[in-house]
Amino acid sequence: MTSPVTPAGASASPVRDLAAQIYVELVGRVMLTTEQTKPNPVDLAKFCYKLAEAFQSIEVDAQRDAVAKMAKYDVKVDDMASWKK
Repeated sequence: MTSPVTPAGASASPVRDLAAQIYVELVGRVMLTTEQTKPNPVDLAKFCYKLAEAFQSIEVDAQRDAVAKMAKYDVKVDDMASWKK
């Protein structure tokens, strides 16, 4: 079983990278415990993708809101001249 090859430093997708990070973290926490039943790794991977997609969509909305707020600033040359005083 081989994985798709991507150039060093290149990312296939930000969602995939985030999902992989979440998966590694969850596997380390969930699979190493002895008291709980272990989830199916495929189901865990699907869950990680859903979490990553949700995070990315919220991040896009937050960035859009930040850009909209920044666009409301109206700086004039006279304003900058007063900063030098």
